[in-house]
Amino acid sequence: MRVPLACAFMLGVVSGSRSLLAPAVVSRAIRGGTVRVEGTPFAFLEGRSLNHLLVGLAFAEVVADKLPMTPSRKAAFAYTGRIVTGALAGAAIGSHSKRVSLGVLLGMAGAVVGTEGGAAFRSWLASLFERDLPAAVIEDLVTFALVGFVNSKLKKCALPSAAL
Repeated sequence: MRVPLACAFMLGVVSGSRSLLAPAVVSRAIRGGTVRVEGTPFAFLEGRSLNHLLVGLAFAEVVADKLPMTPSRKAAFAYTGRIVTGALAGAAIGSHSKRVSLGVLLGMAGAVVGTEGGAAFRSWLASLFERDLPAAVIEDLVTFALVGFVNSKLKKCALPSAAL
C-alpha cells in the first residue's frame, strides 16, 4: 500500500492554520468515500452529525479568528489543540495504508509548521498592511487553497498503489 505522506503532512499544516479545518476535511472525505476507514478507530469520523458539527465549528473558527479578543494560536492550549487535530487528521489518512503512527507524526509535524509558519506569515502581512484583518483574510485564502489542493490529491493519496 502507498503511504499518503504528503496528504497527512499538508493536513497538519492546515490544522496549524485553522485547528478544526483538517478534521472537517477528513470527515468530509470519509463521508464522500474518498478515504476509507472502515474497521479502524477512525470510523467515527464518518458520522453525519459529527461531520456537520466539524464543518460548522471550522467556519466559526474562521470568523472568530478575526476578532480582536481571540488568543494567539501560539498560546499553550491553542498550540496543543492544533497539534492534536493535525495528529488526528494525519492518523486517519495514514490508517488506510496501515501506517497510523507515521500519519500521526507527519500530521503533528505539519501542525507545528502550520502554526509557526502561519503566525510568521500573518505577522509579516499585517506589518505590510498595518492592519491585521487583511492579513487574516489572506491567510484564510492560502489555507483554503491548500485544502483545495489536498482535496484534489486525497483520492489518489488514499488509494493502494496497485490501483493507481
